[in-house]
Amino acid sequence: MTRILPLAATLVAFLSVACGDPPPKQNPFEVKKDTVEPPPMKEAPKPEGPPEFSVAADGPKVGYSYLMLGKPEGKEKLASAIREHEAHVRGKTVPLRVDRKARLAEVAEVMRALETGGAAAVSVSTDTRPEFPRSVAFAPRATASSARDCSVVAKVLSERKNAVWSVRGGTAVRSPKGLAGPDMAMTGESLANAARRCKDSSFVFVSADPDVEWGLVYDLAAATQVLEKVKLDKVVLLEPSPTAGRPVKLD
Repeated sequence: MTRILPLAATLVAFLSVACGDPPPKQNPFEVKKDTVEPPPMKEAPKPEGPPEFSVAADGPKVGYSYLMLGKPEGKEKLASAIREHEAHVRGKTVPLRVDRKARLAEVAEVMRALETGGAAAVSVSTDTRPEFPRSVAFAPRATASSARDCSVVAKVLSERKNAVWSVRGGTAVRSPKGLAGPDMAMTGESLANAARRCKDSSFVFVSADPDVEWGLVYDLAAATQVLEKVKLDKVVLLEPSPTAGRPVKLD
């Protein structure tokens, strides 16, 4: 009997421990103190380098901002976007990428805004024919006041023909229409002849009727850069477009 009592006491003690309250359940969503917390969110780093200036068929882009020039506030937003990148515009030759299907009016608006922002010139790059340069430097419209009245003017007409005449007006020599637009060989001859008649001027003014896509305007400007024995290195875009054969106002 004496031996049984200690054994019974040990058994009761073991059962009291084994049958005690179960341990509390852990909350799977509870953040423990020793958990590493993520670093605080910081502002996204601003991209380095020059901003992108481009004009596509659906409108212009400055930096990372797409602009709708058809809206009332469109022009002001364009000017504001260019002011934000003044360091890459003022006094610089600004690169501008333009799609062939872009609208002439929107290309001209971007070039005017860059000129107002202080650009020394705008280097436009557009896909073109193999024989033409892939980029053409356009001089600011404000420089045109120094051009002689015999300076060359050329534009693309709605019927996809090119016309060449002089600032003071006169007969506009029209090139025939080719398979994919104006006949550029005939246009080159007309440009060279007009340039030879005004040897003291290196200006050439290019434009197009409003329904002409930018690609044909670029081809015309590029054609002025590959002429033999004449140099037309001051290319100026005119918009709105002058009437072929009529005097062109440059002030």
